[in-house]
Amino acid sequence: MRLASILAAAIVAAVSLAEPAASGETPPPFEAATLNQIRDAHQGAPLIIHFWGLTCSNCMAELTDWGAFARAHPGATIVLVNWDQRGTRPEQIAPTLQKAGLGAVPSYALGNGFEEKLRFAVSPDWMGELPYTRLVAGDGTATTFSGAADFAELDAWLTKKSQTSK
Repeated sequence: MRLASILAAAIVAAVSLAEPAASGETPPPFEAATLNQIRDAHQGAPLIIHFWGLTCSNCMAELTDWGAFARAHPGATIVLVNWDQRGTRPEQIAPTLQKAGLGAVPSYALGNGFEEKLRFAVSPDWMGELPYTRLVAGDGTATTFSGAADFAELDAWLTKKSQTSK
């Protein structure tokens, strides 16, 4: 029985430390602890986490704009999280990101578990609307917005936060 517990714990640890998807791969699951792991890995530098969905028309309309933004800011840390219901066309995520010019951007997909719990782990104030973007400054303070991104404002935020983190 003890061996089964140890093996189960090892599997949980391996899954929770999943690396973001590389180009062309199905993204690993975004679980309750994933946001903290992402923040910890990028502590001291500005971080943009963008939540989107294949089933969200506004998300799909601006996805190529996110690709252009990522190309214009090659040093920026951007992480994408697909928030479609679990099991909703995961095989389409990587090709969609590739087509939008986001194939090299680290990405995750909604993990298993109670969706409200996962959403609460991102922010207790988030009701699940998409697109949703979380901007995390180098000092850990976060700003969020729902809806389409204003890329001029996003550029200004990134420039300001990049200068203060040096």
